[in-house]
Amino acid sequence: MFGTVLVRAAAVRRGLVHASIRRHGTQQRLITTVQRQPTAQRRQLATLMPAEAQDETGLHDTDPWTKPDPFGHAASARNTHTCSKTAKDSVKSDDVALEHSIRDFLGSTRQRPRAGLKADELVVKCPVCSPGKPRRLAYSAHLSTQTGAFVCTNCFEQGSWEKYQELAMRRNFQNTIPRTRATDPPPFEFAETTLVQLRTNLVAHEEIYAALTGQEKGQLRLRPEVLAQYGVGLGFLDTGVPEISDVQALVEGSDHAVPCLVFPRTAFRTNSFIEGTSSLADIANSTAQESKGVISSMLSEMQADSGSVSDSTQAVFRTVQLKVVGWNTAELEMYVPVDEAQPGLFGFHIAGPDSSDVILTSHELDAVAAYQETGVAAVSLPRGPYQLPLDAMRALERFERVYVWLDDDHQGEEAAKLIARKLGVDRCQIVRTRGGSPHGPRSASIALARGYNLSEILEQAQPVQHDKVLDFSALREAVKFEVTNPDLIRGVESKELPGWNAIYKGLRPGELTILSGPTGCGKTTVISQMSLDFCKSGVSTLWGSFEIPNVRLATRMMSQFAKRNIAQNVAEIDYWSRKFEQLPMYFLKFHGSTNPDTVLETMRHAVYAYDVKHIVIDNLQFMMSMQAKGIDKYDAQDAAIATFRQFATDENVHITVVAHLRKDQPSADVDINSIFGSAKVTQEADNVVILQRQGNSDSKVRCINVVKNRFDGTLGKVFIEYDRDTMAFAEVPPPRKRKGVKIVKSSSRLSMADRLLAEMEADAASQRAVDADGNELPSS
Repeated sequence: MFGTVLVRAAAVRRGLVHASIRRHGTQQRLITTVQRQPTAQRRQLATLMPAEAQDETGLHDTDPWTKPDPFGHAASARNTHTCSKTAKDSVKSDDVALEHSIRDFLGSTRQRPRAGLKADELVVKCPVCSPGKPRRLAYSAHLSTQTGAFVCTNCFEQGSWEKYQELAMRRNFQNTIPRTRATDPPPFEFAETTLVQLRTNLVAHEEIYAALTGQEKGQLRLRPEVLAQYGVGLGFLDTGVPEISDVQALVEGSDHAVPCLVFPRTAFRTNSFIEGTSSLADIANSTAQESKGVISSMLSEMQADSGSVSDSTQAVFRTVQLKVVGWNTAELEMYVPVDEAQPGLFGFHIAGPDSSDVILTSHELDAVAAYQETGVAAVSLPRGPYQLPLDAMRALERFERVYVWLDDDHQGEEAAKLIARKLGVDRCQIVRTRGGSPHGPRSASIALARGYNLSEILEQAQPVQHDKVLDFSALREAVKFEVTNPDLIRGVESKELPGWNAIYKGLRPGELTILSGPTGCGKTTVISQMSLDFCKSGVSTLWGSFEIPNVRLATRMMSQFAKRNIAQNVAEIDYWSRKFEQLPMYFLKFHGSTNPDTVLETMRHAVYAYDVKHIVIDNLQFMMSMQAKGIDKYDAQDAAIATFRQFATDENVHITVVAHLRKDQPSADVDINSIFGSAKVTQEADNVVILQRQGNSDSKVRCINVVKNRFDGTLGKVFIEYDRDTMAFAEVPPPRKRKGVKIVKSSSRLSMADRLLAEMEADAASQRAVDADGNELPSS
């Protein structure tokens, strides 16, 4: 199962290169299968195959297969296989046959394919994971029009064109074909006038426009023509609106609206396959005159030189989505449209077809600054500053050199290394804006505002070093930076539990944490709240709940996210679901006893595909139950912990494992030796945290006790209290310690002798407190 679903980095990069070789082998196996079927079934299966393959089945149908065509062209007759005089003619015949096969089959399934982020690519429905999904999520498979190979960026199914057809003929996919209309409706399209108005708003807003283009201290010094090339605009958004349903409202705003920067994501408007032309250049030339309009006149007025978007660029590319970010409100971030968005990148249209180099940045304004000063096309990451989804990765395949220019801090450096490994270390170079100085600018836009030469910074970019061979020269600057800046190397801190940060020092990559505690004390609730807290800070998280079903876990996390019990606020479920869906949170589809090797392979896939940085395993005993057949259960658990420890180091992720205590351990005497299993569990861990109930069994107060911290050795306790309304914990002050008073006997039950003796001792004490003159002596 996992051999087909899990895709490694090398396999994805090589997938389309060798697709034609795999297609030939798959086709031959399909021909053999068809020949073994009865005549009626053979005739039905043969229609799924390319025309040249149908000859070998003996059932080639010469009649044209007329199906609804999603491309707006009449369906063509199948090209019969004939002997060509030259190899060139044979290849051309194969290409034509493949093109007809793709057109006809997509038409028969009533799909409306989108143009992908590559010139020879279509975005179509995935035949495996699209059934049961809304249309906005169904188009996730990328199909090469040159080889017919496909790969889904959601379930990562891949294969040849024949495999796509075979999977699409299954009943689950056939049930998704629209019955009431010819094809799926076209994707969302922005009106050109709306985009122009957003750009006009930016120029008209003196304060924000000056902050972006001004040359004074504290201003970003971006040139107006470069902002116009990227299409940066300004909108007005009411903070009380859950999502943007009307783009015109974003343009005009309201009395309670706040200004927001608008960053357009662009993609190919179409491609040669959809248009039926030979190249994108033909499309551009044929539609360039039609695209002339208000945008061209506006750009010419805004800039002094000829740096505007060309007519051919406007014809080939289109805006597929808008990212809206609050100017003064960092938490405000929305997307238009939320649904049915074609994959796109900010700055995708800047890189021409002949560009060999590209800069990849964390934020949109960093891309504008880098392109302005270096002349190298720059794009920004679409999902946060540290995640590179497969859609974007495929768009970067055509470049020979990729400059990874992320925020120059600890998290940005680790993310840059991970992205470079995904794209290929042989063609990636990492740019460090600070140049080793802790007080330097963190990003490209800040460097430009401070007057740094970005071209010189780019020239200092270095390739990724081999992670298994190091000398001290490679560690020297890192050692100096860690010693002189201890606060900068701390991990991602919790926003809801500040006292926890003082002890734990944040979530750090490459570490293994063991969380333990008595049954029913709230381990799952605490770790779900903490993981959600880190996830809101941009840490991509993978949850493996082997004890609680994912639906119940997600319901709890949504309540923690909304700060209210959503079961009691049913009307708000859709709103909070959309907000929660934007978080980089993923769940493993395992429950109960599971082979650790299977879990490990899935984790490795998630790290590659979703840039996961935090993995939660809840809990170890449930996952390992029934897995220790033939070996000691402690040895099996030790092997699993050792595997997780090595995985955290190799993949540079943080793994949190929830483990039970020993059943014979009294709750009052819990310590690091109370965790179920051998000593290897706590020895392998970088951090060991024990959760305990404070007070009686009805108490809502818990104590988080850090009993091991390999980072800096800080140990201590944090007290938290459970709130039933939010289903989360909040920090509370430590409980007061009562003075220990040992009562020997009650005064009412003292004998006469004991009472006299007590009075004599008290009198003697008072006598020692004064001198001969009756003056009070100072206490010692």
